Parts: sequence; C-alpha cells; structure tokens
Amino acid sequence: MLFSTIHQGLLFLWMMVAGVLIGLWYALTLGLRRLIQAGFWLTLSCDLLFGVGCAMILCAFLVAGNYGAMRPFELLGAVCGALICVCAVLPPLRSLGRRMARLYKAAADRLRKSRVLQIIFK
Repeated sequence: MLFSTIHQGLLFLWMMVAGVLIGLWYALTLGLRRLIQAGFWLTLSCDLLFGVGCAMILCAFLVAGNYGAMRPFELLGAVCGALICVCAVLPPLRSLGRRMARLYKAAADRLRKSRVLQIIFK
C-alpha cells in the first residue's frame, strides 16, 4: 500500500538519490576535516557546512520531487540512499583513494631519488 498512488515509487527513488548525495557530501566534508587537521573551531565549521549542505540537498530534492511536501516515505528513501552510499559507494572510493595515495608517494620517492633532479637542484 506504500506505493499505491501514482509516482510515489519514482519519488522514493528520487529521494534515494538525495540520500546518496548526502552520503557523498558527508564523505567530502570528512575528507576536508582530515585534510586540514581541524581543531575545535574548524571542526565546528565543517560540521555546520555539512548541516547546511545537507539541508540544501534535502530541500532541493523535496521541492523538485513533490513541491516541498514532506511525506514519511520520502525521508525513508533518503535514509536508504545514505545507507546505500555508506555500504556500497564509499568503500570502493576509499580503496581507490588509498591506491592513488600509494601511487603518489611512490612517484614522489622516485622523483626524490632521481639523479638528474639531484644534480639540477643541488
């Protein structure tokens, strides 16, 4: 009975996309926080940035999908999308990031040990 009226299934999928975007936004702000090695105030500002961005994404998808009307299954769709992002999208991205960091470190080590560059920058 949940999707008995017209277009509720599409609206649920639309809100799942919003949830995936919110999960990606969380990963981006978490990476920013780790990159700047935030203290108290920078952590607070990153958290506020996440909250504002989350609200903007959710409101934009609510307005575009259902003219701003909030229905419980829409929030369920957003939560399901965020869980999909955390369980299925972020682990491959995290391993790709680690692999890219290893490649970057290996390339930097090769450049550092390069005889030509040591002569040039002597």
